[in-house]
Amino acid sequence: MRVALLGLGVMGGSLARALSRRDVDDPVGWALDAADRAAAADHGISIAESADKALQGADMVVLATPLSTIPALAEQVARSAPSSARVTDVASLQRPVLAHARSAGLAERWVTSHPLAGSEQSGFGAARDDLYSGAPVYLSADAASAEARAVVESLWRNLGAAPSWMEAGQHDRRMARVSHLPQVVATALADALAETGVGADALGPGGRDTTRLAGSSPSMWGDLLAHADPALVAALRAVARRLEEDADALADGDVTLPVQRLLRAGAWRRGS
Repeated sequence: MRVALLGLGVMGGSLARALSRRDVDDPVGWALDAADRAAAADHGISIAESADKALQGADMVVLATPLSTIPALAEQVARSAPSSARVTDVASLQRPVLAHARSAGLAERWVTSHPLAGSEQSGFGAARDDLYSGAPVYLSADAASAEARAVVESLWRNLGAAPSWMEAGQHDRRMARVSHLPQVVATALADALAETGVGADALGPGGRDTTRLAGSSPSMWGDLLAHADPALVAALRAVARRLEEDADALADGDVTLPVQRLLRAGAWRRGS
């Protein structure tokens, strides 16, 4: 299967590396970033002369680019890819993607994919052959045919991922809580620490773990947060309320509330 990959950062680059190891797939990549194109080529990935050239003759198109680029790329796919080509993406939000698919006339052959995998690092240099091995992948579709759904699901299963289907709105609300909330909270924590003059090299293991996400790509996350589900705002307010309560309790010399919260959170974390 000839797979056209537009975007060769962590997500697209890892997919290209994984596909290139399989004899049944022929990945051809393109990226705006010349460094990513060069690094992928050095790794043995076929690089097209342009996005249009990558799309020509594709059986499958995978968009591994920021969410804000999807509308223009969807139109490009509609113009340049064969009418038989199936389309997917690796965006973290699915309702906006499916809306762009409808606008471009691609809804019957577009299945949106969200692999729960990645890195706080960026670029092809952070890509890994096994990034998707065992990774959950949420799939959603609007009017996609049964054949398109089967092809995209098969793509992920053949890479060792664990695809499952979820309604797009439900997916986006869940991601607001389990992905976007941790990112914003970790970033706020790191920003507060930086304001006190504490260096990242002074952090202990707990501090390093809880601020790791603060190293994520600002452009990628700015793009996602611009389309964030309203559930994220509610979740952030819930965290802020807890922090205010803890601060008030500690200011009064009362550790009862923070300790009770530790007990409940610890039980949740252990699954008990």
